[in-house]
Amino acid sequence: MYQIDGADAYANLAAGIKKRTYRFPTKSEPAGRSGRLLPGIEPGFQLVRGEKVFTIGSCFAREIEQRLLRAGFDVPVTGFRTPSDEFPHPGPHLLNEYNSGTILQRIESAYGSFIPTNEMGLEEVDGRYLDLFLHIHQKPVTLERLIERRAEINQLYKTLHDSSVLVLTLGLVETWYDKLHDCYLNKAPSKHSIAAQPGRFFFRRMDVEDVLDRMARCIRLVNENGPKKILLTVSPVPIEATFTRSNAVLANAYSKSVLRVAAQVLTEIFDNVQYFPSFEIATSGGVDSFLADNVHVTPETVDAIMKYLFDHFIESKEAKPASEYLAEFNYIDSEAASRIDGRPNLI
Repeated sequence: MYQIDGADAYANLAAGIKKRTYRFPTKSEPAGRSGRLLPGIEPGFQLVRGEKVFTIGSCFAREIEQRLLRAGFDVPVTGFRTPSDEFPHPGPHLLNEYNSGTILQRIESAYGSFIPTNEMGLEEVDGRYLDLFLHIHQKPVTLERLIERRAEINQLYKTLHDSSVLVLTLGLVETWYDKLHDCYLNKAPSKHSIAAQPGRFFFRRMDVEDVLDRMARCIRLVNENGPKKILLTVSPVPIEATFTRSNAVLANAYSKSVLRVAAQVLTEIFDNVQYFPSFEIATSGGVDSFLADNVHVTPETVDAIMKYLFDHFIESKEAKPASEYLAEFNYIDSEAASRIDGRPNLI
């Protein structure tokens, strides 16, 4: 529970009035005029062009890293390639990490505390193999190639060591767990594998404590090996299919709520972690922010999100303060202050 003295709470409200961030902006105000809400934010650090940025997370992380690359950052993940007969999408998408269990495993593997064996996370399909640690749309490959590719990915993750920035994008709370090997999976095992090996695979829906524990362990491990600027986001991309009996819309609401709460707590625990509201910006625009599938975010929305990120977090000729997005309100803030317990001196 977050608790502060009542006087401090009123001081917070006063500060919000000064910055014009204490309430939702109306559609006539700059922060709400575009059809998306742009929350006022105060970055705790700046990203400098040329810095090495390591990106981990769900598919929205791929959107972020491509734009960072074009802006002049060194983004190692964008250089990952894989043959089209193994994976039909651009190479980095194969690296999507959807849940905090697999994200923790990847970060632990980068520092040598999680070393997957050749037997872990495999599913045989007609004499070839799927890697259950990777993207759901991969194609089966030979065991030799799977092991080779794992070594390539492990080498890529070692570039986390000398990266000065880490971008973590949380995606889902629905996960699959392999009890035999005590590990989390990205790709669900097939019904055939589950039936053939009863008691091995389990579906898990994480709660706030689950996510918070694993992400805190990630950040502590990174900080122990040289603190970095860590930018934390929640992907606006919703769940495509749920393994619960809940409606997918409700399952997604639960998932994103859990991730958002965990993200908030992490920013309060770690001084070098900053939250960026890509989730809030995208979802505030409703279904218009998404393509026809209502899953993938429109390029225009991604552009708006990244422009806001660049204006606030990326060192440029002149960084734009959050207040410039909120400065032209069509109301008198002093009136708002006077309504708070009748004390206009709060401003």
